[in-house]
Amino acid sequence: MAQGRFDDTFWTRQFPTWAGAAAMLGGALAALAAFLHNLQPIGCVGMDCPTGALRSATGIVPVAGSAACLLILVGIAGMTLLARRSGQRRKLATTGLITAAAGFVLLFAGGIVQGAFFGGDFPGMPFFVIPGLLAVIAGLLMIGVLILRSGIFPRWLGILFLVSTVALLAANEQTPAVLLAIPFGLAMMTAGYFMVSGGGRRLAVPPAPSTS
Repeated sequence: MAQGRFDDTFWTRQFPTWAGAAAMLGGALAALAAFLHNLQPIGCVGMDCPTGALRSATGIVPVAGSAACLLILVGIAGMTLLARRSGQRRKLATTGLITAAAGFVLLFAGGIVQGAFFGGDFPGMPFFVIPGLLAVIAGLLMIGVLILRSGIFPRWLGILFLVSTVALLAANEQTPAVLLAIPFGLAMMTAGYFMVSGGGRRLAVPPAPSTS
């Protein structure tokens, strides 16, 4: 019984707070990685790539990007847990989380391979980035709809989360459009702040069963 109470307390009270802290740090690292990556010379796009040079991820960018993927994944797991407690579309929550997690795993794996073995210039990176990013965006859109409907955050934050997620579709890492990842990082930081400070706490603890 004591173990059951501990597990229930952790998942209903402590995990959302830890997930909020992860969301704040992950969002900050994602925004920082996008900003630093944009300081590199513009890379080739489309038909220019056979003769042009790709913009390489150098310095702390691969590490920051990989860490951001893991931390944001923990953050959205906490957000999904809170949203599920509202009773809204639980299958959508599970599907969104699994889809986003699969995408983040691809991005994380690509970042590790690129940083560890190719010095920031991995030719096969598009095979990780494109499907990974599409999976992340699809999963985050499902989670964003769930968050907006559940009311765990202010409505404006739910809208910001959805809009910034859609903007990721245009965040080309080879051009200044990579900066479009910054609004999503800010949205994650803001959502994490609400989780850490107790926003959505009314949904963090399930209502007591009726005795009538």
